[in-house]
Amino acid sequence: MIAIRRNKLVFVLTIGFILLIKSYFLWNTFHNGDFSETKILKSGDAGHYFKIAKNLSEFKSYADNGTSIANESATWRPPIWPFTLSLFFYITTHPLTLLILKVLFETFLLVTAVIYFYRKNNYSLIFFGALLLLLIEPQYLKYSVTFLSESFTAVLILLLSMLFMQLQKNKAPNVLAPIVAAVTVMCHPVSVFFVVTLLGIYLLFHLKNHIKRTILHGLLFSFIVLSWPMRNALLFDKGFYFTASQGSAFSKSWNEKVLTDFTNVDGDLADENLNLKYIEAKELKNPNNGVLEYSKLYQKGTWNYIKSLSFSQQVKTALRKLKSNFNPFPEKPKAGFFESLSILFRIIYLLVFVQLLIRLLSWKKIDFNSHRDKAFMVVLAVLLGQTLMSIYIYTGLRFNTVYSLTLLFCFLLINQQWVTDKINRLTNK
Repeated sequence: MIAIRRNKLVFVLTIGFILLIKSYFLWNTFHNGDFSETKILKSGDAGHYFKIAKNLSEFKSYADNGTSIANESATWRPPIWPFTLSLFFYITTHPLTLLILKVLFETFLLVTAVIYFYRKNNYSLIFFGALLLLLIEPQYLKYSVTFLSESFTAVLILLLSMLFMQLQKNKAPNVLAPIVAAVTVMCHPVSVFFVVTLLGIYLLFHLKNHIKRTILHGLLFSFIVLSWPMRNALLFDKGFYFTASQGSAFSKSWNEKVLTDFTNVDGDLADENLNLKYIEAKELKNPNNGVLEYSKLYQKGTWNYIKSLSFSQQVKTALRKLKSNFNPFPEKPKAGFFESLSILFRIIYLLVFVQLLIRLLSWKKIDFNSHRDKAFMVVLAVLLGQTLMSIYIYTGLRFNTVYSLTLLFCFLLINQQWVTDKINRLTNK
């Protein structure tokens, strides 16, 4: 009886602490920031998401030109976050209120997911409180108060990971898994290698006992993801592409300045035009070159640049980006308490990767009825996702934020006994 009361007291204190930290961060951010529409529209990527969402709410068109005519430049952004944000415009058009709605919406999804996971599994009330630390993960918090898509993607990745955690031999595949997986890719394509890896494990696990349903779920995922490039191909008649940014991102990640100028803070700030010198002049002078044409030129020029490198130079460039990706410390100064706190969390996530390697080197069979082993599979998908994407384009501190909630979730599950024992020792004292 005394232990139960103590657990309830610890839980209440934990909730209070979490709410206090989150409230302070939100109040401080909203109190000191400029959230006028003029300021938002000038805020780069965030302003572009805002503009597309506003256009969707006003003109029912995926555009950034203030009209009902869809345009190519709007396809620079994948569709899920602009469509989601546009729904908030039916409630309010004030940027600050929109951000508050975003925070409330994501908090609702997070709390609902944690409660669902807790009720489905036999964990203590203390560990349930520990899971709610997800609400104050510093990297997630930072992007939750912007119009960028990173925080919403982080929530979607966590939801997909929780669906994966329910995987068991005697259960059929959940149709929500391919749907959430597809929506995640269409929210932030940087997640694609992670999603394909995790969903692939999920579907392969079920293939033997539920072959028809597994194939249908794989087709459902493919149909949802491919619907957007199909829409773009039919609407603009300029080829099959997911976003107009893919050529620019590729060019920014493979060029002659990567080895000297690339950092995990602003690795994407390189000039995408650097590789255009590897394109014939007559192609560049085409008067009809628009957003999509230049995206193709960026890709072509970048491939030509990569082909001009020796194998050792290609490896050196890839390793430079990999080193930057897994470096928990910012390679350029970033001031602020939450920026410093983020370093601690990234070190924890690096340790989780080390734990994964130790688990794999043990050569023991993966037990898909064990939450700990399934958490390791999620971490493996994150590791592969970050590795492949950082080599292909880049990731860095901002893009890796999409995995922050999931890595904290996996850290808590993998070290559940250690976390619970630590909390019990502190409360006993």
